[in-house]
Amino acid sequence: MGPTVNHHRICLAFALAAGLTTLICGEEPTLLSVDQPVEAAIDHYITALLTAEKMTPAPPADDAAYLRRVTLDLVGRIPTPAELDAYLADRDPHKKAKLVDRLMASPGFVRHQANELHTLLQAEESGRKGVKKTALRDYLVASLSKNEGWDKIFRAVMLPDEANPATVGASEFLKARVKDLNKLTIDVSTVFFGVNVSCTQCHDHPHVPEWKQDHFYGMKSFFARTVDNGGFLAEKDFGVVKYIPNKAKEKVAPVMFLSGKTLDVPGLREPTAEEKKREQTRLDEAKKAKKPAAPPQFSLRAKLVETALEPDQRDIFARNLVNRTWHRFFGRGLVMPLDQMHAANPASHPELLAWLARDTIAHGYDLRRLVRG
Repeated sequence: MGPTVNHHRICLAFALAAGLTTLICGEEPTLLSVDQPVEAAIDHYITALLTAEKMTPAPPADDAAYLRRVTLDLVGRIPTPAELDAYLADRDPHKKAKLVDRLMASPGFVRHQANELHTLLQAEESGRKGVKKTALRDYLVASLSKNEGWDKIFRAVMLPDEANPATVGASEFLKARVKDLNKLTIDVSTVFFGVNVSCTQCHDHPHVPEWKQDHFYGMKSFFARTVDNGGFLAEKDFGVVKYIPNKAKEKVAPVMFLSGKTLDVPGLREPTAEEKKREQTRLDEAKKAKKPAAPPQFSLRAKLVETALEPDQRDIFARNLVNRTWHRFFGRGLVMPLDQMHAANPASHPELLAWLARDTIAHGYDLRRLVRG
């Protein structure tokens, strides 16, 4: 008797958590080809599991319900009476796709999606002097209007250019958290990677064997040199994170991504007196001039972005985007809870999650393509 559907689902979940593309779990899963439309892949994998588990799906929503739901999802409002009459009278077999394309071409789509991403980023905009209270939302509207990929938005949020009026709003995510690096570490890990490492501040995770204290403090190391410098973000050239493991001596945390990949980076030591003086002068001059400080010789935040988007690491980033987008439209992610994407918590449809993540990467983290599909 061959492996069961649930067996393959669990095996694939472990492989995805480890960033693998193949399995040693009996048969290897074969994903649909890369040239499939997103909606065709979704239909394929949803139908496959329904069939395998002998489940009868609910009937499709009628035209009025579909129109209402899709209009709310894509532009954040209910359809007008005229839109309802026109849609009900339309006999085109492709009218659902036409509706989606029409709504996504409207200005309301960009505004509503910006609101949704603004909520995802848990924005706490301060309205500081000289910065609009809606600065982050305004940045998202501009970015989505240009159809910039989620990777570019992530890069802008982690490495904001505060000297550029077009991107200054992206700095609000970090600025709201820079004085609490524990919160910053947890929020970045949760929002962008679907991994809640908060439990590992004090001990290795009791239920997820692969989440250790090093994962929390390793991620915190990427932000340890980031400071508020007169209302602007700045990054120092030196700085380490130290912590005390359970029943052990204090240790210096490795600079480590959530996958467990450790990085060899400069500056993991206490600076000399001369280095401290030179670094403080750089920050003080910028503060006095009321402008962003010159960048450090080596940016740990830039290294986080680079690492997260590397070919052998980016699956974590892509799967989280897919899972959160699925949750937004269906009220439930392929993995639940959203911040518990790990091997012991398999997706309901692991092959679908894998296919969508691969497609998302291949198309430059195109939010419009993912949402449309």
